[in-house]
Amino acid sequence: MLKEAVWRELQERFVARGQVTMPCVPGMLHNCLDRIAGIFQSIGAKVDSEAVSEIPRNLALKLQEGFDASVHSTLFFQYEPVEPPGDGLRFDIKIQVGTIAQQYQKWLDNREPPLFGTHPDAKLMAVAAALGEPSQVPVLDVGAGTGRNTIPLAQAGYPVDAVELTPEFVQQMKSQAQELGLPVRVFLGDILAPREVKLRPAHYRLVVLAEVVASHFKNVEQLRLLLARMADCLQSGGLLLFSMFLTVDDYEPNEVARQLSQVNWSCLFTRQDLAEAITQLPLEILADESVVEYEKKHQPIEAWPPTGWFIKWCEGENLFPLKDRDFKSPLELRWILCRRK
Repeated sequence: MLKEAVWRELQERFVARGQVTMPCVPGMLHNCLDRIAGIFQSIGAKVDSEAVSEIPRNLALKLQEGFDASVHSTLFFQYEPVEPPGDGLRFDIKIQVGTIAQQYQKWLDNREPPLFGTHPDAKLMAVAAALGEPSQVPVLDVGAGTGRNTIPLAQAGYPVDAVELTPEFVQQMKSQAQELGLPVRVFLGDILAPREVKLRPAHYRLVVLAEVVASHFKNVEQLRLLLARMADCLQSGGLLLFSMFLTVDDYEPNEVARQLSQVNWSCLFTRQDLAEAITQLPLEILADESVVEYEKKHQPIEAWPPTGWFIKWCEGENLFPLKDRDFKSPLELRWILCRRK
């Protein structure tokens, strides 16, 4: 009896406060609620039933708000004791909206360069070479990163314009181009914001978006807007080359898979999505091939793979990290080559 009495007294002095962080994925609401319930149970928290009943609704609203603002948003669920003479816990739910530029800044801060590899994409260089004399083939590199494709194209004699969202990447490209004496024009901004990035209509013979659609485009509507703008930039007969994740083996992703694909830099589309996005645009698809198979075959031995994460990412393991090697992820990165009619 004495031990129980002492224990009851000590329990009154136990205090629990903390924070749960999670990506803003609306489809994962029930998983988030299960995690929070598990924490409350593990700490033996006394929680007000009325306050708890509001958590699902408030959490759902915040997850959707953060996701709509940016797939790089984070939700913070915070809990702390009610001040005496109250009892139990009180809660607070906040979101922090992230940006693409912030995510890439983390890469710069925490990863060893080169971030995207040492050599340009073999597919891009082959497509460019097939168009003839480099000086007569103006190229637009969208989402150019640190210039992995932009600089080699310019060195080969192609007039190159580059568009990039991350200020640090833009500065790196400009510095490298200046150091090498290359006449590269670099634009800082969002390719879907015409006021930020003013491009000459019907000017380019080749437009490339390497790993851009695959990482940063949410849905068919955004993809269609992008393809429409790229078509406006191309000369008649000009080529558009881009890489994107396409589903395989008739896999039909649900809404949760689509949301998670965006958070995990693996924005997935079906071939039906691609057909819908390109319908009534002046573009025709000329080629559809595996990025891994093409680049492995055509890259120099010392350049393959470009990075330690490249192959697994291309094969969809960012989204579906399957442990059983008898099963493959139902999506893969593909090179899509289109011609402007």
